[in-house]
Amino acid sequence: MYNFFANVGNIKFEMFGPVHISLIALLLIGIFLIYCYREKLRSLKYKENIRYILGTILLLNMIVYYVGMFATNTFNIYEDLPLHLCFVTNFFMIYILFKGDRKLYKIIYFFTFIGPLPAVVWTDLKYAFDTCEFWQFIICHHFMILTSIYLLVVLRYKVEAKKMIPAFLIGITYVSIITYGNSIFHTNYIMSTSLPDTILKIYPFLRYIPPLIPLYFVGVLAFLASYLPAYFINKLDEKKEINENILDVNHKVA
Repeated sequence: MYNFFANVGNIKFEMFGPVHISLIALLLIGIFLIYCYREKLRSLKYKENIRYILGTILLLNMIVYYVGMFATNTFNIYEDLPLHLCFVTNFFMIYILFKGDRKLYKIIYFFTFIGPLPAVVWTDLKYAFDTCEFWQFIICHHFMILTSIYLLVVLRYKVEAKKMIPAFLIGITYVSIITYGNSIFHTNYIMSTSLPDTILKIYPFLRYIPPLIPLYFVGVLAFLASYLPAYFINKLDEKKEINENILDVNHKVA
């Protein structure tokens, strides 16, 4: 039990190995199922209550993770403060899920992809299954993406293209602040000081490039990709509304 919460495991995690690929596949399947069964999920009497369950899972995930580190005396202030973008986004999502704040979601939605999506693709974990860190990572990234999709697709939390600009500016500002803090306290939050060795082994040329350049590049790609689900759902809703209006007009004429 100590090793579990101290994040010392025996099952190695391999980037792009069987476990990693399976997790990516499960995430895609989860998104696909939420979309396919969106009408049935919308028809559920207690569909709003589901967001409280989702928020509770995200909250308990953070509590267990940090309590476990403090209990095993493995918390490191230079590495484990909740300053990574995915952690900050999780706390905002917890608030949104419990409060039902649709306005805040329009901004935070983009961050549920900007941080988690690259982390899902290039997962930097040492161990799998037998450490708390592994499950915390899954919930903090994969599960949070599914939660965001649930709000977007099932509960119809609207996301507008015009919100991309303030979201982008907030992201740039946050990265700049954290990078400045890293230079003062010699930390590596959001990996702006150095990229993980697991990534450098796969892409050795990145050793000769300042970390912020690939981070910004990948971040911008994830940012642009994040609007695609919202754009697709918005178009579907518009098409459905047009069809319903046509049917309504035809019914009145008849």
